[in-house]
Parts: sequence; C-alpha cells; structure tokens
Amino acid sequence: MKKFTVSSLLLIIILGLIAIFYFDLLGLSKSKEATLASIIAAEDTRRVTGKFDDYINDPDPDIRARAALAIGRIGDTDAARALFVMLEDSVAEVAETAAFAIGLTGERRFAANLLDVCSDFKPELLAMCIGSVGFLSDSGMTDVNELAALYLTHVDHRVREQAAYAVWRSSYYDGTDMLINVCRNDPVRPVQIAALYALVRMRIEKPGDLYAEWLPDSDPYVRLLAIGGLSLGKDDSKTSIIASGLNDRDNNVVAQAINALTGIGSERAIERLKSKYAVEDDEKLKVLLLESFARLGDDAIVDYALDDIHTQESINIKAAAIYYLSRIKKEEMIPLIDSLHDLANNYLKARIADALGTIGGEAIKPRLVSLYKDSSVLVRAAAFETICAVDPGNIDYYIKTALADDDFVLQGLAIDKIGQIKDPDFLPQLKSLIKDGAEAHVTVKRSVVDAAGNFLGGDADSLAEDILYRGLLDREYVVSKDAAKIYKAKLNQDKSAFISYPKGLISSRKIKSQLGKYRENPKAKIITAHGEIVMELYFDIAPLTVYNFIRLAKEGFYDSLDFHRVIPAFVVQGGDPHGDGWGGPG
Repeated sequence: MKKFTVSSLLLIIILGLIAIFYFDLLGLSKSKEATLASIIAAEDTRRVTGKFDDYINDPDPDIRARAALAIGRIGDTDAARALFVMLEDSVAEVAETAAFAIGLTGERRFAANLLDVCSDFKPELLAMCIGSVGFLSDSGMTDVNELAALYLTHVDHRVREQAAYAVWRSSYYDGTDMLINVCRNDPVRPVQIAALYALVRMRIEKPGDLYAEWLPDSDPYVRLLAIGGLSLGKDDSKTSIIASGLNDRDNNVVAQAINALTGIGSERAIERLKSKYAVEDDEKLKVLLLESFARLGDDAIVDYALDDIHTQESINIKAAAIYYLSRIKKEEMIPLIDSLHDLANNYLKARIADALGTIGGEAIKPRLVSLYKDSSVLVRAAAFETICAVDPGNIDYYIKTALADDDFVLQGLAIDKIGQIKDPDFLPQLKSLIKDGAEAHVTVKRSVVDAAGNFLGGDADSLAEDILYRGLLDREYVVSKDAAKIYKAKLNQDKSAFISYPKGLISSRKIKSQLGKYRENPKAKIITAHGEIVMELYFDIAPLTVYNFIRLAKEGFYDSLDFHRVIPAFVVQGGDPHGDGWGGPG
C-alpha cells in the first residue's frame, strides 16, 4: 500500500509537470508576462486576433497599453477604432498610448476624428493627440491642418510643442507666420525650438534674422538648426555669418556650416571652405570638405588633396581625395589611380570605381571591367553602377552577368536597372526569380516586384502583372506587402486581403522568457578603434528588436565590422557585413 502511494504520488508530480509545460507552451498561462508575450507575438506576425478584445479590457493597465500599441503598429484600421474608446481610459498612460497608436495606423481620416474628440482632454493626452494628427495629416487636409495649428496658442506648453511639429509634418505652410511668432515669443524654450525646427524643415527662408538670433545659443543642436535656416536661401550675403560656424567647438555644427557654404557656392564661400581645409585635421570633416569641393567642381584644394593622397594614412581621406581630383583633373588622374590598386582596400577600390565614372572616356572601361570582376561585392556593386552609365551600349551584358552573380546585392542592382530601362526582354527572367519555390533572397524578390511595377501600362503589361501577382502571393510578408502597394498605386486595386502574414521571429514562450530576463533594460558596449560606446537597449519598447540584436552580438555577427556610413550632423550606420547597407539582419 505504501509502495502504491509513493508511485501514485510520483506519477501525479510527473503528470503535473507535463501539464505545466504544455500549459505554458500553448500560451494558456494567465500570467502577466504570458499575456504580454502573446500580444508581442501577435504584433510580430501582424495579426489582431480575437483575444485583443480581452487584452484592451484587461484589469492591468500595462496589458491594455501594450495591446493598444500593438494595434497601432499592426495598422489594422478596423481594430484601431477601439483605440478611440481607450482614449477615455482611467489610467493616463493607457489613454496616451492609445492616442500615440492612432498616429501609427496611417489612416488619414483618423486625424479629423481625433480633433473632434480631443479638445477637452488633459494636456498630456491632448499633446499626444495633436502629435498623432501631425503624423496622419497631409498638405491636402486644409481644415484639419488649420485646426491643429490653432493649438500653437494653447495654454499648455506640451500641446504647443506638438502643434509645432504637427504643422511641419503636415506641410501646412499657411501656419508659417504662427510658427515664426511662437519661435520669437513663446515663453517656453522647448516650444520655441520645436517651432525653429519646423521652420527649417519646411524650408521657410524669410525669417533670416530669426535664424541669426539663435546662432549664439549654448546648445549645439540649436546652432545647427540656425545655420540650416540661414542657408535656405543660398544667399551670399549670409556667407560671413554662416562661416562663423566653421569655428564652432562642436563638429556637427561645423559640418552643417560646410554644407551650407557648399550650397551657396560663391567665391567668398569657396575661399572660406579652402581656408578651413588647410587647417582641418578631423578625418570626417576633411572627407566632408573633399566631397563638398567635388560637388562644387572647384579646383581650390587640388594641391592639398594631392598631398593628402600620399601623406594621409586614412583610407577615407585618400578615397575622397581620389574622387575629388578625378572630378577636377579627369584623365590626368588615371596613372595615379593605377598606382593605388595595390592597396587592396575594398572601400578604396569602390571609390576608385566611382572616380573612374567621373573621368569617362574609353580608357576607363577596361579598368572598370577589372573592378567588376573583383572578389568584393562592395567593389563589384560600385563598378556595376558606373560601367552601366559609361558603357550603355553593353548594358544588357552587364545586367545578365549581375543577375548571374552569386551575391544578392548584385542581383538586386541588376533588377533595379531593368526597372529603370524597362526592357521587356528581361521579364521572363524576373518571373523565374519569383515563381513558386524560387529560392531568391527576399531583397531580390522585392526588387523584382518593384521593377515589374514600372512595366505596368506598357506593352508588357500582362507579364508584368503576372509577376506582380506572384509577388502578392509570396510567403514573405514584405514582398507581398510591396506588391499590394503597387496594385493600389498603379492599378487602383485593393489587394490588402491577400497580403501574407509574416513569420514570427520567436515563439510567445520564448518572448515570455525574455520578458522575465530583462525586467530592466539591458546595456550594450560597442568597442571601436576610437573608444567605447555604451548604449541602453529599450527592451520595454522594442523587445524583439533588442532580442535580435543581442542574439546577433553573442553570435559574433558584429565583430570587426565597419561603420559604413558616417555623415557628420546626420547619421552613423554600422553592423552590416557587406559594408554597404545591404548585408543581412544587423
């Protein structure tokens, strides 16, 4: 009897453990983390399931807020109607998240709907509503934009700040005078800066003196905006005041001044840029100056550039100098370019391909053909673009070889070129890349769909539409969605019901475990040749993106990769194994 009791107890324990495992595996657990994981998984697969009715009415405000955010990100306009009800939620965070989520849906008619209901909301919620109105409106929605602009005079500064951004996002140029008044006279600095930002982004030239007033500001971001505003008219009379930015202690402001003077392009502006190059030792700024003189086509720094090619260790400076000198000296640069081939740096060789394109002529073609056969996809891609431009008579050959390349980047470039030249002879080959069972890279299939859209309305209309239809039915969500967009834009057909659902990155069970692991946002350390960068990863906002980043980092995906795109005062991009922005999930 005792033996039976012990055996029975062990069996019950085992069965209980199995039940717990499958209860959790099937998502039947009612814990908060399990519910949040289910919402995140639904967002990842772009599905608003029937369970969302329970989520948005859950007693826990965190669950309600997360469900509202997911509905907005998914963009299901039918489900999004529930977000308007959630604007009345008793918890401010939930109501504000619902207001933000409405702006994510992209449904333009919701802009007017928001303005109809938001006027009596508390300031925090009202500000979020006005922000979403700005995201949803466009320049043709005059009545909506006029109402939104009136909130520039609201008593609460948070509402006024969002109204300034809304005027910019909706391109409401009739609100310009109101923005100028706010920028000059609003008593709250963040509101003034929002108005300044809006005026610059809308490219409003007339308040030149207003921009000048902000130039001595202590914040480099504001000084950057001020120079951007002063440069809008490309007025030589502003050269001296803009040139003062060349001596700024913040390199982003210096970069903005360089770009502004390049846009003016007068003799005085060029002389200021030349003087700056003579004393500059920052690598990024020297590259920017070389690129600026290349754009201007001016020979003012030829001697400096020739010297830098031989004395500078920086490949980036050498590459920019080669391109600049090729623009100025043309075929005289060919012997020097030939002497640099042995450096065997892929970025330098890619820039040499660009430089050869600026030289032109028959002499560069064999050199480009050699680069087109390089082992580096970065070099082949640069050579492809250039050789198609300088040798259009043989473009069919270059397209065919690129389509046969073993790297999807070259295949994608070839397909893009087919879409540009609209040669129907290539359509059967495009169709083969997207037919049932085709193993083409998702980027290649997206290029095929985009190229097919360029043929619609021409003689090859039926074959192009067949390709588009195959794209619509593709298992990859982004390919299918692209095809549906083209159906709507080119054929005025709504095919949204046929869009394939995306595959989830990980299961809801795995998401749940990650939620438990990262109750506090993790941090990542990036070690570079110029120092270390520590950044917080916002797992609470973008859990799947953070999970994917951490997974790739642990696998060594990012090790030894370059920041392939660094533009002062604009962007820094890295994490790409190709070194060109095409290469993989990083």
